[in-house]
Amino acid sequence: MDIGLKLKLNFKIDKENRKRREKSLEFQLGNSVDNASDIASFVTIDTISLDNVRKDPTTFERLKDFLTTDTLDFFRQRNKEEGVRQRRTRGREEQAEEGARKKQKPRKVTLVPRSTGPRITTFDTLLFDTINVFPIFPLFLFTNKNLDLINTHMPELKRTKISHIEGKPHVLDLKEIAKWVKETGGIFRDEDLDFIQWSQAAKNFYQFECLRDEDLGKEAPRALFYVEHFAFFLNQQDSEDFFTYWLKVKVKLRKEHQSKLYAFDSDTYEREWTLV
Repeated sequence: MDIGLKLKLNFKIDKENRKRREKSLEFQLGNSVDNASDIASFVTIDTISLDNVRKDPTTFERLKDFLTTDTLDFFRQRNKEEGVRQRRTRGREEQAEEGARKKQKPRKVTLVPRSTGPRITTFDTLLFDTINVFPIFPLFLFTNKNLDLINTHMPELKRTKISHIEGKPHVLDLKEIAKWVKETGGIFRDEDLDFIQWSQAAKNFYQFECLRDEDLGKEAPRALFYVEHFAFFLNQQDSEDFFTYWLKVKVKLRKEHQSKLYAFDSDTYEREWTLV
């Protein structure tokens, strides 16, 4: 049955039910000798159909005169919830860096010569070629230590020729590089990262994703996803204390995005965090 027809039927049922309630009240007060008939049931309308009416201005305008009080209350509650989610989403990018600073443990201060300057993170072109071929890419490669190892020993790392892609690029063999990182004393699995290493890798990986799209930079779809993805976990209360519990969830959600190109969905993340 068409959603418009269902709404009109429910509006009529609601109107008749109101009359029945008024008649029943008059009977109970002794002002009438006739009691009202039973209250009628409404036609069931699923929430997806109601949301379609709420979100489509044209449909809403056409049917607004047939919306019951309960339906309007449902719309107001949905609008309120969406407003909260939108404000949270807008604020996450601004909170990401602040959240990272708050969550980091105090580190031992090491004085360096003036000529050393701040740390500059660089990414070899081969890393970009590799992630274009293997989108499910491990985060552990982006810790400061592992990036330094890769940049220093890049000529020695084993390559794999991808024959079925135009240009037949040579890219890193991820299994071999994980084995090599393990042998050199670095973290070689995402699940083995501690909170500080994960924070380093998240920051470096976000910079890496911004550089993948030279035209859009921070506005590129992947970069926008990772701002939301990383910030969600960093900004949770006691996220560092619960790190070992949510790390596997975070890895799972990131791999789902990489393999299926899922957009960031705050409801899914909130549900996963509740389970954690």
